[in-house]
Amino acid sequence: MYLPLGQHSPDIKLGFVSASRNCFPRPLAAERSERLVAATKALGIELTIPEGDCAIVETRAHAADAAAQLVAAGCDAVILFLGNFSPEIEDAAFVKAFPGPVLLIAAAEESGMSMLQKRGDALCGLLSAAMAIRKRDLQARVHIPELPVISAEDGAKEIAHFEKVIKVVKGTRNATIGLFGPRPRDFETCNYNIASIQSIGVEIEELGHFDLQNEIKLIKESKDIAADMKQEMPSIPKDEEFVGRLSDYEQAIRNFRDRLKLSGAASQCWSEQEFALKHVPCFINGRMADKGFPIACENDAYSLVAELMGQYASDNTVTVLDINHSIPSNLHESLKDYPIRDMVGMFHCGNTAGKLLKNPEMKYQVIMKRLMEPDTDPDITRGTIEGQIAASPITVVQVHGHGDKLRAYICEGHFLDLDPKTFGCTGTAYIPGFHRFYRHVLLGNYHHHAAVAFAHCGAVLFDAFKLLGIEVVDTPNPAGIPYPGENVFRGGFKY
Repeated sequence: MYLPLGQHSPDIKLGFVSASRNCFPRPLAAERSERLVAATKALGIELTIPEGDCAIVETRAHAADAAAQLVAAGCDAVILFLGNFSPEIEDAAFVKAFPGPVLLIAAAEESGMSMLQKRGDALCGLLSAAMAIRKRDLQARVHIPELPVISAEDGAKEIAHFEKVIKVVKGTRNATIGLFGPRPRDFETCNYNIASIQSIGVEIEELGHFDLQNEIKLIKESKDIAADMKQEMPSIPKDEEFVGRLSDYEQAIRNFRDRLKLSGAASQCWSEQEFALKHVPCFINGRMADKGFPIACENDAYSLVAELMGQYASDNTVTVLDINHSIPSNLHESLKDYPIRDMVGMFHCGNTAGKLLKNPEMKYQVIMKRLMEPDTDPDITRGTIEGQIAASPITVVQVHGHGDKLRAYICEGHFLDLDPKTFGCTGTAYIPGFHRFYRHVLLGNYHHHAAVAFAHCGAVLFDAFKLLGIEVVDTPNPAGIPYPGENVFRGGFKY
């Protein structure tokens, strides 16, 4: 989604409608709805409620009127709250009439003292409503949480979760990504199928490096960007000509962003970009990601899509890292407290925003210099940011083609506060159950890049993926539950 620089997720407007069955008292649904709306407002979320009798749906006319009002109000999604048993035909009619995502929840009984006159029969009513929705093949737009029969307080928390889910759905379905240059030859793993990306609503602008080169030629000056870069990264070389290369490149990226209303971009980088544009783009990638415009490396469209999803879910800066190296047990004494097989060295040349690193410093890319400038001082391989990725909770997420659709994986963990003792932008992550997940899910299904959000937002992403139509969502299995094809006789499973 095309957002103002500095904004990381879209604004959301949520509608709310309740429902009441004719043989149950309407005031019961009204009373429960008022409590839920008040509890939601206390969390800072304002709900849009249709005016008139249709605020509590009892008839088909109510369903049509409520949906029309909420569409006219610009609601991105709605909450359908079964204040009592509710009329299942009218519930389904409302879902059919409102074109966006719907959160379906129902009121739990409040007190043993009021069961005679104020029993709402939510378990039964929700069964009927869910069946009516499925019979009309509307279930793909309906989100039913893990605990759908809830109190007002828990219902408000569920609405807050749903709002985050809709940020991902809205942002993704309205995203356009720019891909600059072909995939580098040495990175066959970074392939992409346009149809699979478009299956969730993302549009693609395929561009070339010559487009960037031509745009840079038109730039008269980018002194403001250059001054901002120097302030952000004091270790940038004292070489005005080189600083100009970086600032002109960023200005060109910004121009394409504004002209094509892009949500993010991916560049070829390795190695044509260095020869053509005379720098490594890592620092610019991190700067733009910090402004809500992620840029993936090696023209990796899938990782860019995953970055955008992680950004919308966490409402903050994200990055792309390699699932890169194993961790030796003697790297640090604190590792004795962790299962070493579930420790992961995550690395990239230096595309992560400086605020996410300890003591970030601009340097040159060691591996690229071996290839491109083996016998000279670094020039075109400058521009990478090195530093330890700071301690943080993380969600690791990736998507990949599954025919003309997408599959995805999500896992959570955290970066440790320890020196990785190696080059690059590098962190040591603990991801519970990673060694089995790597062997039985990642190998052969996903490539080496992953998007990283610096928060635990897996629950939001999981629910958003379902609403986006991603049918295969891989997550780590708990200990003792084998993956398909796992050799349980080697794994030490207990019977």
